[in-house]
Amino acid sequence: MANRMRELRLEHHETQRDLAELLGLKSAVLYCKREIGYHPVTLEEAFKLSLHWGLTIEEIFFADEVSLKESSA
Repeated sequence: MANRMRELRLEHHETQRDLAELLGLKSAVLYCKREIGYHPVTLEEAFKLSLHWGLTIEEIFFADEVSLKESSA
C-alpha cells in the first residue's frame, strides 16, 4: 500500500508540525511516525487529510491500487 502523505505534504509546502496540529496530535514526531508507517493512520485522521488536500482517502493511501485499476480499465 502506497502512502502519499510525505509527497502531498511537501507539494503543499507544509511541515510535519502543521499536519500534526491539523490532526490534533501533540507533536510532529507523532505525525512523522504515521507518515513513515510506524504507526497506523486512523480513519478519522485519513478523513481529515482527504478534506484538507481535496483528495479521496484512496488517492492518499491506496495510490498504487488506484493506478492499477485505472490502467486496466
